[in-house]
Amino acid sequence: MIGFLLPFPGMGRVGVTIAVLAMCGLLVSACGSGGSAAPEKASPAHVTARVTTETVRIGPFTQIFDTSLPVDPAQANVVNGFRTAMILWDRSQEALRLVSPVTAYVTGRALSGLKSSIVNTKAADVAPAGADRFFTTRVTVISGTSATITTCDDGSKFEEANPNTGVPDPTYSAPANQQYLFETWQMTQVGSHWAISHVSPVTLPDPRAKPCQPLPA
Repeated sequence: MIGFLLPFPGMGRVGVTIAVLAMCGLLVSACGSGGSAAPEKASPAHVTARVTTETVRIGPFTQIFDTSLPVDPAQANVVNGFRTAMILWDRSQEALRLVSPVTAYVTGRALSGLKSSIVNTKAADVAPAGADRFFTTRVTVISGTSATITTCDDGSKFEEANPNTGVPDPTYSAPANQQYLFETWQMTQVGSHWAISHVSPVTLPDPRAKPCQPLPA
């Protein structure tokens, strides 16, 4: 979802009306616009951000990681970096500012997208609510200091709500064919951990998104 503008109406949390699209501000801006930011070096304070839980509550929003960590230690380290980056992204969205140490886990075009998303979210007077679920998450490539994660993203329960009243704003609800995405996340190694540098989401009718759709009743 980072790196290009998708034709979604409204705005969205982490850039999209649904979690991934909102994370990048894809509904309101091109996540890939702006200059790249250099990764920060890891420090002992960054180690405390490591995420091992599968469900994390951030204010009125819940992030769910519905795939177990890989058994392979190298792959598990990449996924932990991805989870940590997503939690820090969500916390930054909720706080309407970059929270520490998010810039050590979200870099390059992804960081540009996060900054744009915070500006747009603040202007719209909404905040992430409901829930977002990542499932069928896999590490497909690890090569040197680069890695690739693919995942399905269920944003069917994601909402944008007024931060004062908690009332969801239906203006920012994603249509049914945009609630389940297939995403490719580019990761880069920063010190001893992994950080998000770029993300590419696809929705229907792209055939890559079909395996992420719910089974018919």
